[in-house]
Amino acid sequence: MALDNLNNEEAGVKIVPIDGRVDISFDPDGAMANMILFAPQNGGRPITAEMVMEELANRGIVHGIDEIDIQEMVKSRVYDTPICVARADLPKRGQNGTVNFHFDKDRKPKPYRDEFGITNYRELNVIVPIRKGEVIADIIPPSEGIPGTNIFGKSIPAESGAPAKVTVGKNTAVTVDGKTIVASCDGHVVYGTGCFTVEDTVTIKSDLDMSVGNLSFFGDIHIKGNVMEGFIIAAGKNVRVDGTVFGAEIVAGGNVTIVGGAINTKIECGGNAEIGFCDNTEIKANGNVVSKQFAFCNIFCYGGLTAKGAHGVIVGGKISSMRDVTAGVIGSEKYTATEINIGDGSVIYARKRQAEEELETSAKAYDLAIKNLDYLKYRRTQQGGGLTDSQQKQFKTETRNKLFHAMRKKELGDLIAQLEEDIKNKDALCAKCSGIIYPGAKFCINFLTMEITETAVRSTVTVLNDAIAVIPN
Repeated sequence: MALDNLNNEEAGVKIVPIDGRVDISFDPDGAMANMILFAPQNGGRPITAEMVMEELANRGIVHGIDEIDIQEMVKSRVYDTPICVARADLPKRGQNGTVNFHFDKDRKPKPYRDEFGITNYRELNVIVPIRKGEVIADIIPPSEGIPGTNIFGKSIPAESGAPAKVTVGKNTAVTVDGKTIVASCDGHVVYGTGCFTVEDTVTIKSDLDMSVGNLSFFGDIHIKGNVMEGFIIAAGKNVRVDGTVFGAEIVAGGNVTIVGGAINTKIECGGNAEIGFCDNTEIKANGNVVSKQFAFCNIFCYGGLTAKGAHGVIVGGKISSMRDVTAGVIGSEKYTATEINIGDGSVIYARKRQAEEELETSAKAYDLAIKNLDYLKYRRTQQGGGLTDSQQKQFKTETRNKLFHAMRKKELGDLIAQLEEDIKNKDALCAKCSGIIYPGAKFCINFLTMEITETAVRSTVTVLNDAIAVIPN
C-alpha cells in the first residue's frame, strides 16, 4: 500500500484516507440484526467497538446485542463478513391444558396379599367404586405464554397454550368452574372409548370365577353367567345371576334374583329372593322367597314363601316364614322329614320394636339435618350470599342426610304398618298346597305344632279352634 501511495504521490494524485465503517442491516420485525465491518483505507481511522455500539443505537437497536462478538470481530479485524450481532428474545408459547386422572386407565386385576405375605387369588379388586360428586379428573387450564422482546426493545406477544381436550363419559360431568370431572351418580369407574364412565351396575358378562374374583359393590351387581364355588358377592342393592350359583355366598341389601338355581349356597338379602331352584341352600330374606323347588334347604324369611307351579316342591330341610307358605307338593313319597314354621309372634314383635327404634333414630337425624341446613342458610345471608369451602361441604352433607333419612322414615313407616297388619292377622296364617302333603312333614304355626301322618291332597294347614288342622282347599 505504501508503494501505491508513493506511486500516486509521484503521479501527482492526492491521497485521501478512508475511515473504517460499519454497515447494520436488520429485519423489519426486529428479529435480528447483522453487521458487516469495512476496513479503513489510506490510513483512515480504524473501527472500534464503541463505533459499532453507537451505530446500533442510531438504528434504534437496544436489545439482544452480543457485545462479546462485536469486540471479538473488531479485535480480529473480521471485514466484509456479515455477522449477527443482535437477536430478539422470542416469546415462549404457553403450556397446553391437560387432564390429570385420579384413576388408572389400564387397571388390571391384582390378587390381594396380606401382611403375612399370603395371596388371596379370589380377591382381585376389579371394581373401583365411586360416589356422586367424587372427582374423577382434574382439568389443568393452559398457561399464558411468556412475551419476548425484539431488538428494538419492544414486546413480542406470546401465544397461550391450547385448552385441554375434555371428553365426558356416561354419568360424569364437568363442574361449573370447569376445573374437575366428577361422578354424577354413585357407581363404579370404567375406562373406555377415550374417557371414564360411571356405571351404576356392575355387570360381569362371563362366569364369576378366578378371572373375576369376589365382588363387593354398594349398588347393583349383574352376573350374566354362573357363580362358581367359593366366591362371594356383596351388593348394597340388588343381585341378579342369569346362570346358576354353585357353593357361593351372596349378600344383598335389596333383592336377589337367580334365573338358574342355587346349590349349596348361602344367601342373605334385605328384599325378596327369587330363584329357579334351591338345593341344600341357606336363605335369609327380609321379603318374600320364591322358587320352583326347595330341596333340603334352611330358609328364614319375614315375608311369604312360595314353591311356585303345580309341581313346586318343598322337601326336606327347615322352612321358617313369617307369612303364608304356598306349594304344589310338600314332603315326598319316602316320607322325608320336612319342617315348616309359619309365623312367630315374638319375632314379629321384636322386628316391630327394632323398626320403631330405627324410625326414632332416623327422625332425629332428619330433624338435625333440617336444623343444620337452616343455620347454614342463615350464615349464607349474613356472609353476603356465600359460604366458605367447609360450610359448602357441610351443606352438601346435610342435604344428603336430609334426603336419606326422609326416604328411610318412609320405608320404616311402611314396614311398621305391615308388621302391625301381620300381628293382627297372625292367627290366619296358613300353608296352602295345591297338590300332595306327605307324611313326614311337620308344621308349626304360632307355637302350635302338627305332624302329618296321612297323605293330604289339595289342602290347607291352618289354625282352627286353637289347634292346627288340615282342611281341604
